[in-house]
Amino acid sequence: MHAHVMVVDDEPLIRQTLTAALKREGYEVSAASTVAEATSAFAQNRPDAVVVDLILGDGHGLTLLSQMRSEAPETKFLVITAQGSVEEAVQAIKLGAYDFVRKPFDLAEVIAGLRNALHMSSLEQRVEYFANRDRARLTPQEMVSESPAMRRLLAEATLIATNDVPVALIVGESGTGKQLIAQTLHESSAVRAGAFVELNCSAIPETLVESELFGHERGAFSDARSRKRGLVEIADGGTLFLDEIGDLNISAQAKLLTFLEQRSFRRLGSTTLKRVQTRVVAATNRDLAAMVNDKTFREDLWYRLSGMTLRIPPLRDRPEEVPALIHMFLQEANRTYGRRWRQVADPARRVLERYRWPGNIRELKATVHRAALMNDADTLELVHLPAELISAALAEPERPQRADGDNVSGLNSVATLAEVEALHIRRVLALCGGNKSAAAQLLGITRQTLAKKLGSD
Repeated sequence: MHAHVMVVDDEPLIRQTLTAALKREGYEVSAASTVAEATSAFAQNRPDAVVVDLILGDGHGLTLLSQMRSEAPETKFLVITAQGSVEEAVQAIKLGAYDFVRKPFDLAEVIAGLRNALHMSSLEQRVEYFANRDRARLTPQEMVSESPAMRRLLAEATLIATNDVPVALIVGESGTGKQLIAQTLHESSAVRAGAFVELNCSAIPETLVESELFGHERGAFSDARSRKRGLVEIADGGTLFLDEIGDLNISAQAKLLTFLEQRSFRRLGSTTLKRVQTRVVAATNRDLAAMVNDKTFREDLWYRLSGMTLRIPPLRDRPEEVPALIHMFLQEANRTYGRRWRQVADPARRVLERYRWPGNIRELKATVHRAALMNDADTLELVHLPAELISAALAEPERPQRADGDNVSGLNSVATLAEVEALHIRRVLALCGGNKSAAAQLLGITRQTLAKKLGSD
């Protein structure tokens, strides 16, 4: 990213020399020769850093430093001081200056000091972002890929990551692990040392989306009391993950497209163009093509995003992964709640594997965690599962033939009430592994009543 640096010095030669040297380093540079000029320029367009001489024609650099720091505490200051003014330089450090260099100075020393100051600013911004982020997530190492479909998906993700593709789209139902795939893209890429920054587009009010993405200057709008870096800037050298991209309003879509095409942006209230090297990964559970037809999603943005698309299959299409996911979430629950879960009883396992999981992995995780939180046991039993989940699993058609030869493929369209009851009893009994006491408890009847119904079946 090309940071904006202001040089404040009343000696024309020094001012010109610093300006030229910093521009060669790729910085955007503005210059001022007096306190008045610097104050006016600072108010119009806040720089990322200021190189300021302590002795100026119409005032003192300490006064300017104190004033600017009160208005923009995130701006970094590098002080230039004469040999005899070290005490004042120390005072400048106490007022918030990052460092000072003595005259006559070496340009390399100034550039190194400035680079370190800006790097510190970037780290501070990232620390603030991650400190405020309260959404827990899995790590890429916890990705389960037992199915051929997921193995193909991860291979595609690795290919996109390692070829430095700047924009990618992840499509899948809610709860399928789109965020986890985005993290995998980041961790597998050359920018893995950079930040992984997230924005849920559906959780941000429309009026704040642009500020959240691109930042703002103080006074850009009524509540903008200080300058703020946007997420595209915080993610410079890393990855910006835009979840639920389909919920982004049309105005923000246009600005996002401009950024993706030009790799540059302006903070709200600023005229300075900033450039970043930020990979953008978007995700959605919506049909963006249909939204394009409905004029609720920009066609040009859709084409820009969909060039590299990863489609995550729902959990119901990869049932072979359910046992591994259950085991992983049980171990996670043990760590979280201090439990001692070791295994899943066969009846509970059959229900969990048969259920279609409309909420996908997120629902499965919540189910296992709830069972662990509400029950202190070592085995996950059928009674630990929600009744509505068991009922939904029982309502699902059976496989054509069970190992015991009892065909329970489902009801035909002319089944009687007695046949429905009998079939339901057999299903519950099968899920309970033939345990009549457990089946009776689940059905809400006595064991004797169950025995009579089985005898009459």
